[in-house]
Amino acid sequence: MRGAWRRLVELLRPGRMDREAVEELNHHLEQLVERKMSFGLAAPEARREALAEIGAVASARERIAEERTGFAFEQLAREVKYAARILRRSPGLAVLSMLAIGVGIGVSAILFTLVDGIVLRPLPYPEPDRLVRILDRNPQSGIGRAGAASGNIEDWRRRAGVFDGLAGYYAMGRTVSVEGDADVLITAQVSRDFFPVLGVPPVLGRDFSEDETQRAQFSDAATPIGADPVVMLSHRVWSQRFGGDPHLVGRSIVLDRRPFRVVGVMPAGFAMPDGGVDLWIPWNITADHPRDQHYLGAVARLARGVSLGQADDRLNAVARELAVEHPATNRGWGVHLVPLEDEIVGGAAGLLWVLLAAVSLFLLIACASVALLSLIRGLDRREEAAVRLALGATPSRLFREFLFESVLLAAAGGVLGAGIAAAGLRVSRGLTTDLPRVEEVAFDARSMAFIVLVTTLSAILSGLPRALRSRRVDATGGLSTAAGRSTEGANRYRVRDGIVVAHVALAMVLMTGSALLLRSVLQLRATDTGFDPRGVLVAPIFLDSQAYTSGEKTRTYYRALFERLSALPSVVAVGGATTVPTSPLGPDFERPVWPEGLPKDAASVPASVRMVTPGYVPALGLRIVAGRAIDDRDAPQAPRVLMVSETLARRLWPGQDAVGQRLVVDYSTAGTYPYEVVGVVGDIRFRGPRSEPLAEIYIPHAQRSYLILNVVVRATGDPRVLIAPVRAALRSIDPQKPAHGIHTMEDLLGATYARDRQAMVTLLLFAAAAVFLAVLSVYGVLSQRVREREREIGIRMAMGASGSDVILWVAASGLRLIVTGLVAGLLFSRALGRTLEGLLFGVASNDAMTTIGVMAVLGALGLLATLVPSWWATRIDPVRILRRG
Repeated sequence: MRGAWRRLVELLRPGRMDREAVEELNHHLEQLVERKMSFGLAAPEARREALAEIGAVASARERIAEERTGFAFEQLAREVKYAARILRRSPGLAVLSMLAIGVGIGVSAILFTLVDGIVLRPLPYPEPDRLVRILDRNPQSGIGRAGAASGNIEDWRRRAGVFDGLAGYYAMGRTVSVEGDADVLITAQVSRDFFPVLGVPPVLGRDFSEDETQRAQFSDAATPIGADPVVMLSHRVWSQRFGGDPHLVGRSIVLDRRPFRVVGVMPAGFAMPDGGVDLWIPWNITADHPRDQHYLGAVARLARGVSLGQADDRLNAVARELAVEHPATNRGWGVHLVPLEDEIVGGAAGLLWVLLAAVSLFLLIACASVALLSLIRGLDRREEAAVRLALGATPSRLFREFLFESVLLAAAGGVLGAGIAAAGLRVSRGLTTDLPRVEEVAFDARSMAFIVLVTTLSAILSGLPRALRSRRVDATGGLSTAAGRSTEGANRYRVRDGIVVAHVALAMVLMTGSALLLRSVLQLRATDTGFDPRGVLVAPIFLDSQAYTSGEKTRTYYRALFERLSALPSVVAVGGATTVPTSPLGPDFERPVWPEGLPKDAASVPASVRMVTPGYVPALGLRIVAGRAIDDRDAPQAPRVLMVSETLARRLWPGQDAVGQRLVVDYSTAGTYPYEVVGVVGDIRFRGPRSEPLAEIYIPHAQRSYLILNVVVRATGDPRVLIAPVRAALRSIDPQKPAHGIHTMEDLLGATYARDRQAMVTLLLFAAAAVFLAVLSVYGVLSQRVREREREIGIRMAMGASGSDVILWVAASGLRLIVTGLVAGLLFSRALGRTLEGLLFGVASNDAMTTIGVMAVLGALGLLATLVPSWWATRIDPVRILRRG
């Protein structure tokens, strides 16, 4: 206990212990002097011998202090203070180094947090590895993936025996009215196992009961027709539209002009089927539903002990049984199981990993820049290090002091990076709404741990080269060098040259990646999609069958709307379709079609069905390849007609004119009808530039009057100026039917490659910064080399070397570094190119022109960086050098 108390006092009151040690040493010295004087020595002689026997009081005091508890911490604090004083001597370089590391750490922390929240963390459901998405496929018809058919889901659930639950769902826009204010919210109708399968209970109220699900019937127009309908709300709608009212459960809200009783509120972050869904209503999927309409989502929970492969095999066995029992609808159809996490994250994982790799390269470049600045700054302190070694400082102490400078810079950069990451994540969530699970991303303890780890690595990478170099300083050699400059060997420059080469190589890797993505985005923008998005506005309208109970009422509404919109200034065309290219809203489904007179089984192919109004073709800028477009002649009582896409025409009537042919469309439970082909429409890339043209049919909306239409308005100027007038027109006709958002077609088209554009911009920014740092490193190293070898250059000039000789000599050393870096970067950029293959469009990952262009740009910039220090070398006065000796 006495020893512990003594150590505590030593730690808390080091000054007192030092004073006591000095007093004790002085007391012992005086006693020794008196003893020697008692033997007859004079006082001065006695003191001299006593000091020789004990040693200097200061030295003894230092030896005692080194044994004191807490001395190591005091020494560490002194060394940190010394490192801070050194950094204050060069505030510009210190701030530049801190910014370089801070930005690298901040951006890398943002991307790590996104990767962690979206890719690495499991889905926020109990045992998420057991959740799977079920997709239909028909290899014989070339359909690799499709939604599930509602008529099959109940058979899957009952017969498979490998699931603890299986549910179907379908989402669409429905109008919610709150105190007279109407808005369209995405509403999912879900079967009875939906919430139990996911295992997430409501935070308020309950989920749907068995009785509520049984009576939840829907019409063919997806209108709820069951008694006492109920609804569950998302946490977002509950808090934003209803003020987080805890007494809302049990009350009713108006959904599509009908009261729905609220039974529960889901927790924040619940995002199934996706993050845009705000309401859930029950659905009795066991009722009589077709087996050939593949438009539903299906999710299941594997039974414990059942693997994904076993479940896939068993469910395909059930699909084969159904094909025998229902050959007209199920023949050729199988299923494919995908982990729900893979289905949700999709291609976002590859993009995020690429960006994280890119920012890691940028952080390496930043650390290399700081290391290079430290090495250059350390050259001016060689004499200081040599003097301190000569005075007794140990190499390990110099090593720590030099390393602490980088530790302080990295620590400051880490604090700055944490601030950048926290602020950047708040901004990025608003800018990257297309990323899955982005609402789950949060700056938390894992992010801070990553920042601490990266900060530590940054301190080591940026400070270790200089700290190691300090251990090789020779006191005698350093002092002799201080007396006069001398020409030194190439080994001296090896570390600095290696950092410059790494700079150039990493810069080339980032620049190559950004150039490939830039060319890819340009290819996407230049791709002919088959329609003209310029000047086009899209307004999705979701009518309800409560007010629009007949096709005539639906047509009357849209006729009045089109008349009002056509009267707006600058509007040149107005039309509509059930779904339009690149828009995620509207009924997008396929039906079997075949030429009349041929057997369905042998000749049918799936075709995407669009109901269009007469103005749709000019409004969207589609090409009529043959025949005519749908027009006012195609009235409800007129003969049934349709248009087909080029792809479908070539497939059904190769080498023939499709116009005038008869085509049969199978509407499943609604019947089978023949149509006359009156026109062929040019192929369009319906889902964006990356997609292939589809087999499509265009049916007059007047002959099949769907409630849902995407209204398309073409204007001569900027279509955004029409957003307010379009909203006003909608309110004037039916205040309870606003548009579900109004977007320009260019924005919708751009959203299909928004991730490509984001990746390109991010890599371009990193590449620009990396190229700047690489050029700066070449310039800095050559400038320092000219200064160090000033005496040698002066002697060369005195012996007859011309200015051009000096320029070539200095520039050649820089060009060697640049060429070496480019060669190394070429090898690494090949690996990055293979990583980018999934993101590229229309350009190869090893594209030679891109590589040559990047090398040419970097080489030219590097050459410019060598010319300035080379020119400075020619300004050295050889007479002054010879006089100095």
